[in-house]
Amino acid sequence: MKKLERFAKAANTLLMTFVAFASGIFMICGIYILNDIYYTNRTAFVSYDLLKYRPSPHGSSEEQKQTFSELKKINSDTVGWIELFGTNINYPVVQGNDNLEYLNKDIFGYSTLSGSIYLASENDSGFGDWYNLIYGHHMNSGAMFGDIEKYLDSEFCASHSEGILQTTEGDYKIQVLACIKTNAYEDIIYQVQDDAESKYPLLCDYIREHSVNHSEIPEALDNVQILGLSTCTDAVTNGRVVLFASIQPWEETSDGNAEERMLQAENISKQKIFPLSLKASGHELHQEKWALLNLLCIICIFLTFLPLWAMKNKFGQFSYSKRKIRELEKSSDKDMQILKDLKHFIRKGRTGLVIECVIFIGSVIFFLMTEDWNGRMSIRDEWTGIMILIAFSAWVTDFICLRYRGKRSEK
Repeated sequence: MKKLERFAKAANTLLMTFVAFASGIFMICGIYILNDIYYTNRTAFVSYDLLKYRPSPHGSSEEQKQTFSELKKINSDTVGWIELFGTNINYPVVQGNDNLEYLNKDIFGYSTLSGSIYLASENDSGFGDWYNLIYGHHMNSGAMFGDIEKYLDSEFCASHSEGILQTTEGDYKIQVLACIKTNAYEDIIYQVQDDAESKYPLLCDYIREHSVNHSEIPEALDNVQILGLSTCTDAVTNGRVVLFASIQPWEETSDGNAEERMLQAENISKQKIFPLSLKASGHELHQEKWALLNLLCIICIFLTFLPLWAMKNKFGQFSYSKRKIRELEKSSDKDMQILKDLKHFIRKGRTGLVIECVIFIGSVIFFLMTEDWNGRMSIRDEWTGIMILIAFSAWVTDFICLRYRGKRSEK
């Protein structure tokens, strides 16, 4: 019977240990997912520290290539910068080896659900094709290509019909032509081919037939190229919304000064209510981040100081010791060594609690000074070793100061 009770007790302990371990794993996964969602929404908008690398508009292609040099140091796959005036679409454009490379990777090369704005891998990197296709995720917050769906509204489409595409070959004026709903398997849109004379009429007919809003579409490609901006839609699993525009070299005589138009559009955007627009942080080389292991060290230090599962056992030692001291002092046959050890334990325990409290407060301050919650979560960083040592010191203090090691009564 006793063996059965011991077995049941051991099994219960094992089960509770497993439940505690599984709960810890689930908690860590939950923290990671919530942080990833927060970081994705936070950094999906273009940030001030990324905007400073935006190329300055120039007429000469040689000057334009020089302005892209700093941006290409961040990512050599950068091929341009696109902006639709008055919207959140204001991003660098990259081009990968295939159309999946930047689906979930930002311009800095880090994994993120918001991905990047990227040119189809089949296109010429200098935007020399008659039809250039650019992909971007639809974000409900309006980031990335989230604003493209707004072009399904005729008033929005009419009032936000212009933009600029900056490339290493020069600047192009963007003039919105149409917005359509389609699916991800439409070959006319998603198969980029070189045969402009035969394919362009087919594309024009498709746009006219399926467009929700459209303006006058050029009948021929005379000094005009076509730009397609594709994003997904929440309504249909494979549904897509594509914004079509014409692009042609920016002419200051007819289109105005490009830099002035960009500054004017930026001022208008700041006056509008975009909760996160142009406020993202943590972009610049991802220097800002926080480590999950450091946070777990803080939790371990707190649970060492205040063990939620054993509060009564830890702090009950002091009330028991005081009660035992009173009993021994009243007893005629008292053991002076036990009395001395109990008093020493109380003094040592109080000192240990003060040290643990100081360690916990110090670790929190150190964590807040060295970590940045606005940045991406990492497993560890350069401060993780110090945090582990601090957590270990809290455990050693608890082991030394709050464990009774004196003489015990036989009873």
